[in-house]
Amino acid sequence: MSQVSSALSDAAFRLIVENSEDITAVRGADGNIRYASPSVQHVLGYKQQEVVGSTCFDLIHPEDRANVLAALKEFEKTPGARDSIHWRARHADGSWVSLEVFAYNMLDDPAVRGLVINGRDIGDRKQGETAPARPIPVLPEAASNTLILPALLHICASCKKIRDEQGKWRDVEVYVREHAPVEFSHGMCQECAKHWYPDHYNK
Repeated sequence: MSQVSSALSDAAFRLIVENSEDITAVRGADGNIRYASPSVQHVLGYKQQEVVGSTCFDLIHPEDRANVLAALKEFEKTPGARDSIHWRARHADGSWVSLEVFAYNMLDDPAVRGLVINGRDIGDRKQGETAPARPIPVLPEAASNTLILPALLHICASCKKIRDEQGKWRDVEVYVREHAPVEFSHGMCQECAKHWYPDHYNK
């Protein structure tokens, strides 16, 4: 992961990646995991050193493995591609965790030379034991289950927290999750990435 972190300041890297609840990993061209964030232990129960250096293919649910490997093989052919997929991964305790995984093909980027993978637990483990890998719900179905947020939201102009109905300032993600059946996947837009990491983009 030194090639990736070299493009970032150490402090920024720790704040953005190592304190995230999502799993962040880099898979090299040889298929092995070169880096896995500490959150892999929180989500899947494995220590970083148990994951780094392996393919982790054995953690994919047998019913999902063929589809995942086929999708990965095609994905690797297109540098710069972005995609997402759902699958079940085996937790260290033997249960199954339903993951939503976002991937970015950066194999041709000299600072990375790998697939950047971001994964998060999207459901109860027990439910994941029997639920097959499935696509993201189509818009009409998702819309029918959406709760309505207040028409006026009070947002801090500095930290962007939202003031709730009781007058308390809440993190925007926490507030939205409590008012609508949504989840968040963290990333960084191109403009912010260029602002915070200009050295990486000026190469």
